Amino acid sequence: MSISYAIMLLSLSLSIFHFSYGYKEAIRISNEEGPVQGLPLILSIPLGFTFAHLSSIFYQQI
Repeated sequence: MSISYAIMLLSLSLSIFHFSYGYKEAIRISNEEGPVQGLPLILSIPLGFTFAHLSSIFYQQI
C-alpha cells in the first residue's frame, strides 16, 4: 500500500466524517428554538469539501 493510497483513504474518511457531522448539526439546529450556535455547521461543511477534494487529488496519483 503506497503512501498516497493511505492518505487518500484518510482524507476520504475525514470527508465522510465532516459531512455526517454537518448533517447532524443541521438537523439539531433546525429543531432548536431561539438563538443557536452555527459555528460547527459552518466549519464542518467546508472541511468536508476540502477533504473530498484532497481525496480526489490523491486518488489521481495512485
